[in-house]
Amino acid sequence: MVKKNLMVSLLDFYVMVEKTGASSQFYDKFNTRYHISFILEQLWKFEYFKDDLKRIAQKLQTFFVRLIARMLNDTTYLLDESLNHLHIIGSCQREIASRANGNPPSNDDSDEDLQEKLADSERIAKSFVSLTNKTILLFNLFTEKTPRSFTIVEIVDRLAGMLNYNLVALVGPKYNELKVKDPEAYQFKPSELLFQLSSIFINLSNEQPFVDAVARDQRSFDPECFKRAIKILYKVGKVPGPEFESRLITFVERAEQVQKEDEEEEMELGDIPDDFLDPLMYTLMKDPVKLPHSKISMDRSVLKAHLMNDPTDPFNRTPLRLEDVDDDVELKQRIQAFIKERKAAMKEDKDGDSVMK
Repeated sequence: MVKKNLMVSLLDFYVMVEKTGASSQFYDKFNTRYHISFILEQLWKFEYFKDDLKRIAQKLQTFFVRLIARMLNDTTYLLDESLNHLHIIGSCQREIASRANGNPPSNDDSDEDLQEKLADSERIAKSFVSLTNKTILLFNLFTEKTPRSFTIVEIVDRLAGMLNYNLVALVGPKYNELKVKDPEAYQFKPSELLFQLSSIFINLSNEQPFVDAVARDQRSFDPECFKRAIKILYKVGKVPGPEFESRLITFVERAEQVQKEDEEEEMELGDIPDDFLDPLMYTLMKDPVKLPHSKISMDRSVLKAHLMNDPTDPFNRTPLRLEDVDDDVELKQRIQAFIKERKAAMKEDKDGDSVMK
């Protein structure tokens, strides 16, 4: 009986610890989840618990989505804070060394302020980096076993954005800002973190919604970063075999193709009327719904993602559930008519060009 309920109980505790009622609950949850993650990592050595996770993901979909949302929130915050404090540590270390060599200060911080800033960031980094490592590992393990669960509309865009952003941080032009003395003193192992991130991309590479989401991420998606990642992983001996590289390269090529198709569609549509754009994401709405209190229309997928973390109307903060909204049928029909009209006009222009030739 204990074995049967162990996995779901641990995952449920992972979700529930979000709110403890204590004034320090925001930070308390990270420490608790660290220990839960450690236990889950040990359970992963047994096939029974791997299969149990897949069963939970399939049968308790709403619960599992909430779990993924919590993991995603943690990873986004912890990884961002970890990299920020590593940047501060490196900056302080370089400034202290420069002053020790007799160079004039490059900023207004006193020597005492520098040491204090360094100590504060070292303390935070040691905690947050270790927490980040555990959460990223869970993502890798879980996406390998049940990849489709990570492609639902509520979370796939945020997940893709988080992975793209941090891949750029690890291999992009600003990586040198993360260089610190003795990185392992802070549990910072950039090559291992890069391997884990790359593995998550590979685990989800056969899921078209994830490929589409990666391609949609205009802020961070950079095919060159994937190529640099492979080179770095080869250099440090982290590529487990040729299939690893081929799957990652194939994934990037598919995402590039989707990106190209999206750009062509944007050109076909031209300027889109403001009332056809989602008011939060400024993207063309596909499934508009009207909110009961603010009377504002927004895309259902964007609303679902918002409600995962905040069950309120995003425009006036009144309580809101997904089942309270109404389909905006009239707006959807106008959007569909607009798309049809623009595509027909583009086709007519292309046909005209062909005749002229």
